[in-house]
Amino acid sequence: MRSKILAVLWVWALIAAATAQAQPSVTIVSSASGAALVAPYSLASAFGSNLSNSTASATGLPLPISLGGVSLQVSDSASVAQNAGLIFVSPSQINFLMPAVAPGPVTVTVTAGSSLVARGTVQVRPSAPGVFSADGNGSGVAAAETAVNVDLVGPVTVSAIFQCSAPGVCQPIPINLGLDTPTVLILFGTGIRGATSISATIGGMPATVMYAGPQADFPGLDQVNLPLSLNLRGAGVVNVVLTVDGQMSNPVQVAIQ
Repeated sequence: MRSKILAVLWVWALIAAATAQAQPSVTIVSSASGAALVAPYSLASAFGSNLSNSTASATGLPLPISLGGVSLQVSDSASVAQNAGLIFVSPSQINFLMPAVAPGPVTVTVTAGSSLVARGTVQVRPSAPGVFSADGNGSGVAAAETAVNVDLVGPVTVSAIFQCSAPGVCQPIPINLGLDTPTVLILFGTGIRGATSISATIGGMPATVMYAGPQADFPGLDQVNLPLSLNLRGAGVVNVVLTVDGQMSNPVQVAIQ
């Protein structure tokens, strides 16, 4: 099941790429929320035109710094440049791992060999919360899963909480909380690991944050674990929102029986 979630996150940008507007320079946003605010070691997307002559995806780890004939560098206010790990490149979009740059305005430069392809700027903060959705556009049902029997003796059952009939066409799978079985909602996001404070609401109700930090399998991917209160039974489709260092994430949805 975890491989299904990671597969969704690996190709999230293919949906956005199909509708991206051609731009004379690159516009950089969070890959999860689409907001023009990113954090060090978070997943980011650069949109533009003629960024690459081909479409290519990274096939393993560590992430390459050259893909599809292009590279991407990030320079901070002191003009210190770092190469970014590349996840996906196409003529209109590049997905990359933001290097560990200092907070503040940074310049993103796309090059092909020694030739400048495009340049753009974005603001970097210590944290910039974004939560991935199954549709890949930062809204709708969360690209999440549940873990059941977390605190009890016996195996843990992990299940996705969404199903997709086509790329970008996804619906929630209702979560059955049962009577007394601990159920934990596992969200996937980015820009969260550098936080000093984090809180969450589910359907407007405060939720306990059991864990918030790096996800072990994918660079730049963060994970947030939220135990689901039995008081949520019968809530239906509700929004889940994180507040990280005073910044609210994009809302995503879950369905609760």
